[in-house]
Amino acid sequence: MRVFVVLSHTGPLSPDFPLADLPGSAGRLDILCRCATEAFLLSHGIRRDVRLYLVIRGKLIIRLDGATLRYLNPDERSTAALLRKAIGRAQDLAPGEWAPSTPGIHVRWGSIVDVRAELETGGVDMYVLEEEGEFIRGVPLPAEVAFFLSDHRDFTPEDLAQLEGLPRLSLGPLSLQAQTCIALVHNELDLREAGWTSASCR
Repeated sequence: MRVFVVLSHTGPLSPDFPLADLPGSAGRLDILCRCATEAFLLSHGIRRDVRLYLVIRGKLIIRLDGATLRYLNPDERSTAALLRKAIGRAQDLAPGEWAPSTPGIHVRWGSIVDVRAELETGGVDMYVLEEEGEFIRGVPLPAEVAFFLSDHRDFTPEDLAQLEGLPRLSLGPLSLQAQTCIALVHNELDLREAGWTSASCR
């Protein structure tokens, strides 16, 4: 399984936002929608072996599971509607309680620490995507792997403290958009699974 954990520093914690203004009133929810698209959608299908955690402002976690995910389409507006429904579902939840929203989407109040603990319990190896990390192409990666990445803002000192001890991986020398990072990681792992190496492609 491939896992992506996207930290949103400005996303909404309540469902009271218009779908017509995702970059503004919705606190850059458009970025999270694009991350969901890149994490799951193929040209004619969906990646079932993927899980995506969206951690909003260190307080709210939305989990999307490819194995059971439904109703995810390429357009940002419909994805934002799914996320808004999940945020609404969370309003009456007690801290730490997972609740289903739509098929394949669950929500709870929690932080990066809670996501990290859940992944550790599941035996998933975790990495942080940073420009200054080790280039991913030279690093062996297990089948059960998770990647932490930030939205349009850099990791905060608090984020980094909660991710302390995890190895850093880089996708290249430039700072890339979050959804692009997800696409590049998928491509790298797809190539490895298919046995495509530099030598075999000559």
